[in-house]
Amino acid sequence: MTLLQDSQSSELELGAILEPEPISFSFNTIGWKILLVLLIFLIIYVGYRIFVTYRNNKYKRSAVAEIEALVKNNEQPLNSFITRVLIVLKQTALQSYTRVEVASLQGDEWLSFLDEKVPGSNFIAYKSAITDAIYSKTLLTKAYFNKEEFSQLTIKWIKKHA
Repeated sequence: MTLLQDSQSSELELGAILEPEPISFSFNTIGWKILLVLLIFLIIYVGYRIFVTYRNNKYKRSAVAEIEALVKNNEQPLNSFITRVLIVLKQTALQSYTRVEVASLQGDEWLSFLDEKVPGSNFIAYKSAITDAIYSKTLLTKAYFNKEEFSQLTIKWIKKHA
């Protein structure tokens, strides 16, 4: 029986473990060069997309600047202010939506369009002030019109409409 155990134990003995050569860590391999090229292309692409977005939003920045200039002009009557703001809104909407969709809108349809495109905007609440300013060329009572709130609502719409 010991003879059997000796022959089995000699078969089970493994020799020394053969370890492979260590892999050197170097940036000179082809994989790192491919990764560098891909990273450079990714940075260029992201930079290009940021530039295109910035350039395409120029009309928004100029519209916001125009609204802010109108707000600062305290000598301008409110009816003129409201009319000018609505013109800026229409011009801005024409930049993002089709002429067929926007150009013919007026009155309640126009205000509903504005409210529909940016959730949380409430231009319909200013319906009577807008109507008075455009058609009567005067505001009957200035107490119900908040110029600052209206201008902030307009700026919010311009920034978020598209």
